[in-house]
Amino acid sequence: MATVRKALPGDFNKTYPLLEKFNNASLKREDWEQLFVNPWKSLEEHCGYILVEAGRVVGYLGALFSARRIQGQEYKLCNVTSWIVEREYRNQSFLLLLPLTTLREHTITIFSPNKATYVASKKLGFEDFETHIRLISPFSGIRGFFENCSIVENKRFISRFLDEECLKIYRDHLPFRCSHLLIKTKYGTFYLITTRVTKKNIPVAQIHYVSDLEVFFKSIEALKLKICLRLKVFALLIDERFMRGNTISFSLRMKLPHPRIFKSDLLKEDAIDSLYSELVILNL
Repeated sequence: MATVRKALPGDFNKTYPLLEKFNNASLKREDWEQLFVNPWKSLEEHCGYILVEAGRVVGYLGALFSARRIQGQEYKLCNVTSWIVEREYRNQSFLLLLPLTTLREHTITIFSPNKATYVASKKLGFEDFETHIRLISPFSGIRGFFENCSIVENKRFISRFLDEECLKIYRDHLPFRCSHLLIKTKYGTFYLITTRVTKKNIPVAQIHYVSDLEVFFKSIEALKLKICLRLKVFALLIDERFMRGNTISFSLRMKLPHPRIFKSDLLKEDAIDSLYSELVILNL
């Protein structure tokens, strides 16, 4: 019978042949290696769990650990990624999930579960925190043409205007393929982080962080075309829970293949965004 142990940075070379079986042409070896380097220098020195048989890695469950200040308090986070097991060991897959039950001080998230991951995680007490995503087209109502706003992309300039919390987020995400925008409107200024992803062969910008949602929604009609042009995308994506009753013209609510899920004794779903996750590191 195979055994489970913590995955360490030195296990990458033995695990990579397994990760290649995801057959994701957009992910190179160096992309997968980011899962093994403790990118945010968390106190946890491991990067998930591996299933080992006779020295061979036959299963892997990635875990991205981070510490984050949310609403004035420090929280420990763990984002689960890339659960894969060799076919002949699938009956032991659940062993890789069991260590997650010991992470009582962490908020554990799974942003892109497949059906098997979703069902197994629900048995461990995970809850849904998002079922839909909002597609925002660049088209705007009349109001959008009469409001002035500006978008700053110069990273040196942006860093000078961020508070301590946003500055840490900014620095933590500089190594990845993120776009950092400081957006000034008549309602106020906010900081936006997105990644450029492809959905059905169409480039879109996935929103991971908005420092001030109130200002964002007040100014989105004037901004969405400018943001799309700046980022060279055809639309924006934002998780539906952040809409909070707001409406956006020419936008579409779309159901996710499987709900995003989490397990936490400390945070509610509206406090969770997709920073410090596989969506950023692997640009999913």
